Amino acid sequence: MCHAAIALLCAGCGVSDRSEATGPSRTDSAGVQIVRNADDPLRRGELVQPARRVFGSEEEGPELFGRVGTTRLHPNGSLWIAESQSQEIRVFDPGSGMHLFTIGGRGDGPGEFRRSEFLGFDGEGSAYVNDREHRRLSVYSSSGEFLRSHLLPSTLGISPLPQHVTRTGTLLGQIPRGLMERMPARGSTLRDTVRTWTMPLDGTAPTLVSQTLGALWYFRDGESVAVPFSGSSPRGFRDDRVYAIDGVGEASYSVYGPAGLERRVEIDRPPRRIDDRAVTMFLEGMRRSPVPESLLRIYEEHLSDMPIPEARRHWDGLLFTDQGEVWLRRAGDAVEATAAGDPADDQVWDIFDAEGFFIGHMRLPANVWLEQVIGQTALTTARDDLDRETVAIHDIRWIG
Repeated sequence: MCHAAIALLCAGCGVSDRSEATGPSRTDSAGVQIVRNADDPLRRGELVQPARRVFGSEEEGPELFGRVGTTRLHPNGSLWIAESQSQEIRVFDPGSGMHLFTIGGRGDGPGEFRRSEFLGFDGEGSAYVNDREHRRLSVYSSSGEFLRSHLLPSTLGISPLPQHVTRTGTLLGQIPRGLMERMPARGSTLRDTVRTWTMPLDGTAPTLVSQTLGALWYFRDGESVAVPFSGSSPRGFRDDRVYAIDGVGEASYSVYGPAGLERRVEIDRPPRRIDDRAVTMFLEGMRRSPVPESLLRIYEEHLSDMPIPEARRHWDGLLFTDQGEVWLRRAGDAVEATAAGDPADDQVWDIFDAEGFFIGHMRLPANVWLEQVIGQTALTTARDDLDRETVAIHDIRWIG
């Protein structure tokens, strides 16, 4: 069954052909590779409809999902779906749709969770799940057998946040800062720094891997609010590398390895300017959100005093394919419709090959989120018309 699943999921070899339109690369004096790309129209991808297989469409049983968390295809071909409400991870055969087994569940015992986060698989195929409430990491075999658990050592801080596991079983994640000793002066701002660390389970000191820009905070009357359009740089992990979308106004991303910054990838794309309309829409969104009245009042009375950036980020999400391609989701209130007549609220993902060369883009409906791409297969999550969360396996079709 596993061999059949692998054949089903791994047909094709991605879209890593390098276009003649890609820009040159060079290495600067610090040894960081710079890859520059022209923003030329290249290959275009779309999901083949209907989906090859949909999970979560049943009214009862293991295919009924309340809230879908992390979803991953195992190297052996099985499909692992985290169910956040029940604190379970349900495993299926993607070819037949058969439910194979379930691990976890809500509780305090070995292999049970309160606030779980499915981190992925190591090179041996073992699954890693972190329980934030218990500060406990649980490891399962590829067949669902509970192997071991680790309490995250106190050297990692009060609330360590593992976010990724490498092939060697090393954890990468954040170590939140402690509370500030005193509140900054009224009207001042403070920029967060997002740091990624290795998280050894033997109590040895963590190692800093990367530092990227965090949110910019504005302080007033004993409260703090995030400055509009200045949120943290989105990050992603591929084995022991950290990928970070660069600061506002720049169409670029950076790659960090164990020795620090390795590559910066740029595309020649004009800034996405923040105008008065965008600021007004932000304030209207805050009024509709369930934020405390004290915070809403700060925005309403002091928005003009905040150092709002002149431009916003070009991308707000990223993932990686099995071929090492980097897929970046274009950010925006609405993506402009193309000459082909696509809906304006579709989402578009820009695609770069493993070396950072721009090779194409993918357009998806607004209610579909890409989870993983293997070969010519896309794993997605969506919420259907009946408000059910579903996981689907699609074929990818390329045009041009």
